[in-house]
Amino acid sequence: MSAPDDAAVGNRKGSRRAIAFVLRLREAGVLVFLAALGTLFAVLTNTFLTTQNLTTVASSAAILAIAACAQAVVLLTRNLDVSVGAMMGFAAYLTADFAARHPAIAPWQLVLIPLAIGAALGAINGLLVAYGKVPALIATLGTMSLYRGLTYVYAHGQEVTSSRLPPWMLTSVDARIAGVPLLAAAATAIVVIVWAFLQYFPWGRRIYAVGSNPLAAFYFGLRAERVVLMAYTLCGVLCGAAGLLYAARVGTVTVVLASGWEMSSLAAAVIGGVSVSGGAGSVIGAALGAVVLATIDNGLVLLAVPEFWRMFIQGVAIVAAVAADAAIASGIRASLRTRGAK
Repeated sequence: MSAPDDAAVGNRKGSRRAIAFVLRLREAGVLVFLAALGTLFAVLTNTFLTTQNLTTVASSAAILAIAACAQAVVLLTRNLDVSVGAMMGFAAYLTADFAARHPAIAPWQLVLIPLAIGAALGAINGLLVAYGKVPALIATLGTMSLYRGLTYVYAHGQEVTSSRLPPWMLTSVDARIAGVPLLAAAATAIVVIVWAFLQYFPWGRRIYAVGSNPLAAFYFGLRAERVVLMAYTLCGVLCGAAGLLYAARVGTVTVVLASGWEMSSLAAAVIGGVSVSGGAGSVIGAALGAVVLATIDNGLVLLAVPEFWRMFIQGVAIVAAVAADAAIASGIRASLRTRGAK
């Protein structure tokens, strides 16, 4: 390889490292922003810092953190998944219906159902994107409608009421471990497990490699198609877990469960520093982004802000986070090109 080629490769590697470093700083910035939000809402309302309200925020953020984690895994491969909410809803409804028909089922057996359903749905998305070469946005838009439609067909317009679900399914989400909601503890464990997989296991590192530089990954012998398929399958498994917890939390499961969570999960991921350009960011940051969104939503509810404005603020957050990510990446690349030209 010639010297110019070596310099180009070095610049690309340096660019990615610089972007990753800045995104890690953004994760720290999310914590600072979260503290500022908490202070603001504590001043504006008398109930924000109550134990009951903070428990509500933690429970809301817990499920969104898992969905954001699922979205982040796919974003790291330079793709996205807008069928996250539909997968959650489909897995949740089928699991709740099965639990209602078989109330004596053991908890560990029931947990396997949404995970398997999510894995199958995620694998379909992965096959379309990785091997079918369908653009991720188009493929998952199509499957979003497909999965939501299948839920309607299966349900026949009926909902699964809380009175039909096993009692343990409803009470478990309200349980606490050393004062911490079990829901928040479960979400934290899931996020940490996925983070460890991405950081310390070869297949997890391949997700970063493919998203960071697909061409280099190809020359190193990585099968990008397999990695993307695995990422979408993992995304589906996480959506299945989130769907089960969401169903247990709301009690009554309808066919529109988790509608709109596609944008919420995407917003949480990008706010938490996961790059839409792939290869940079972490699921820890995505989870922090979920806490930010849950805090904003809770605080605005306490302030009696209309639903429209809450949606508007979430949209602004998405646009601002994506714009910041693009500006950071562009600035670093320009700086490296200038440095390389000297």
